[in-house]
Amino acid sequence: MRIFARTGFALGAATLLLASASANAAACRVTDFADKQLGDLNGVQQLSFLTEMTPTEFAKIKAASPGDPNYHEIVAASETAPEARNAAYDKLIALKVDHVAGYRKIWASDFLTDEQMRHYADCVSGRYPGLTVMGRSVDPSTFNLTYVHVTPIGIEKIETRLLASGNIANAAEFEASLEELGPRDNYPARTFTLKLIDPAKPGILLMRAGWETPRIITIPAYPTPDYLD
Repeated sequence: MRIFARTGFALGAATLLLASASANAAACRVTDFADKQLGDLNGVQQLSFLTEMTPTEFAKIKAASPGDPNYHEIVAASETAPEARNAAYDKLIALKVDHVAGYRKIWASDFLTDEQMRHYADCVSGRYPGLTVMGRSVDPSTFNLTYVHVTPIGIEKIETRLLASGNIANAAEFEASLEELGPRDNYPARTFTLKLIDPAKPGILLMRAGWETPRIITIPAYPTPDYLD
């Protein structure tokens, strides 16, 4: 059984606009956009994914038997998806890694390729209007940031801005790319390659779209820590 199904469709700007109108039609499951099985992920990615999994994903993993690549002991021992999500979160916190509560949002989907992540980000932003940000590590000093913005059509055009950054070598280039993007009410997911000044330390971005609440993005120092039971 493969819960991480390969996705072969492409989302354009027109599809993105339609997504906001049909946001309640279906949940956005990261497993619909990936081509990996749960067992292909490292321990921290598995735990992070479990903290974000949907009830449908929980049911599929729950049905897996020991030895199946999609089997996980936390899900097997849990009666409900919330119980499993909480147990996975507790395991992550027990690692005592600084910022792990924020990192898990990155680790829960950083196994996607850039193309898969853009499709996933477009789906998520269609259900939850505003600025959606995610990303993945290319290597310890390089992080591909994917971001997208959706607002109800006809309100106003907004600018996505970089308010502050830390440990980002090419923050000025990223800021210039946002200025080039200019005022938009909606735009499909975009990917920008960030360079860390010190790969051993996390990177920090503070972004805001229009007058929305600013988003703090903390880029973990890679590789991810080892996870031991």
